Amino acid sequence: MKRLIKHLPTILIGLSLFGCTPEQSTLSEYTIQNDLDVPVILKFLKNGEPNTEIPLVTLDSFGDSFKRSAETLGSSTSPFDVFNSDSILIIFDGNSRQGHNLFEPKGSSLLNQQDYQRVDTGKFLYRIGQENLSASVPCENACN
Repeated sequence: MKRLIKHLPTILIGLSLFGCTPEQSTLSEYTIQNDLDVPVILKFLKNGEPNTEIPLVTLDSFGDSFKRSAETLGSSTSPFDVFNSDSILIIFDGNSRQGHNLFEPKGSSLLNQQDYQRVDTGKFLYRIGQENLSASVPCENACN
């Protein structure tokens, strides 16, 4: 018994170490796909300025896509984090545009994970389609 008491701190420390597991990292991949027959440009913005981390992305034709991924500890990363942007502007064929932020357009935001289709574990897809084009507004001057 004395022997057990003597080694009890060592045993407790050992058990606590086995109980503590490091958090696993999670890789999240977001794909934005052009499902239209017109060219689409994605302009990523941070604090109202172009995001220097992501240049303009051109999706010239139907099926073209842009992928970006990021790794985090714990659960999946949001598109807001992966794109490191607070808004995204979609420019359709240089004629009209649709702005996206975390909450707008409601139900179809490029920055809200709930508005993406889950295609696999940690992989999400957003399709830019007719709904986006119909909701776009004409550009007053140059679309930029």
